[in-house]
Amino acid sequence: MTPLYLAAGAGFILSLILTSFLIKFSWRTGKFLPEIRPRDVHKTRVPRVGGVAMVAAFLVVTLVILLFWPDLLHFSSKKILGIDRNLLGLILGLVVLSAVNLVDDLRSLSWRKKLATQIVAAVIVALCGIKILWLGQYAATPLLASVYSLTFVAVWLVFVGNVVNWLDSINGLAGGVSVITLGIVMFLSLSLRSSQQPVALVAAVTIGVTLAFLIFNLRGKVFMGDTGSFFLGFVIGVLAIISGGKVATAGLVLAIPFLDAMVVVITRLINRQSPFLPDNKHLTHRLINLGWPRWMIVGFYYMLSLSFGLVALNTQMSGKLQATLVAALIMATLVVGYNVALRRRGCKY
Repeated sequence: MTPLYLAAGAGFILSLILTSFLIKFSWRTGKFLPEIRPRDVHKTRVPRVGGVAMVAAFLVVTLVILLFWPDLLHFSSKKILGIDRNLLGLILGLVVLSAVNLVDDLRSLSWRKKLATQIVAAVIVALCGIKILWLGQYAATPLLASVYSLTFVAVWLVFVGNVVNWLDSINGLAGGVSVITLGIVMFLSLSLRSSQQPVALVAAVTIGVTLAFLIFNLRGKVFMGDTGSFFLGFVIGVLAIISGGKVATAGLVLAIPFLDAMVVVITRLINRQSPFLPDNKHLTHRLINLGWPRWMIVGFYYMLSLSFGLVALNTQMSGKLQATLVAALIMATLVVGYNVALRRRGCKY
């Protein structure tokens, strides 16, 4: 456990220092200070640099571990340029994704460019050997198995990234839920039936850099921006598949955000809108409209994520499926309750 504590601690300290520096830099230069948008729940301009600090701290700590203790980050038997190829895929994909999202946080890019970048990052990950092995049993040829796996990896990573991005609407929400998800993945990786130390180590570093961000974010001092939200979604998505068996676990911890994203996407498609265009129709916005305090919304998400995470740690697939049905019931109740409340107020959805 000592390497995990040291890695998480190093990520925390470095992220704390970088976040503090970048907040001051943003206010001094006026960069990464976007105007308030109609869908935003905050009323004052806030530096959108938290994600930059998180990604930078994560990469520095990961590269230091790779340089001095490479055996701690041994995911596969194959290497590229002397680096574990799975780890290289994670790093390269993250660099490509973060570079574009950094530009987006500085000056907004179209959703098409961001989606294309997400797909490229996912393809990089897949080409570096991160794949879903069980899909091969449904394929007639190895080539078809690779196509199935690549498609799943791309869809999974794009979906998880956008879910975390859409969750980033209230201070502490996306970061806290991501920490819970990563914590569950980490504990599962350390369990006797799993014992995947490299996955746990990467999760620990990510938890460390995110906790440092939350210290500032919970006080409304900084936002993570797309750089941070897609970073968290990308790492969660990759760790869930890099060693197998954790896709269902991560999906269950993020069940409510997942279901919320599906409701919003389906609603947008029914209304003939792009599923990637932002709006204020997410569950968090609905709860705010119902008068829920923001701290209560954050606590509600934390409670559900932690509860489903504990279920995921202590049950097999059948238990996870049952918990998913419970999550769907909760989501349906919230959506119906919201619409009923609006009708009573004489409002339209």
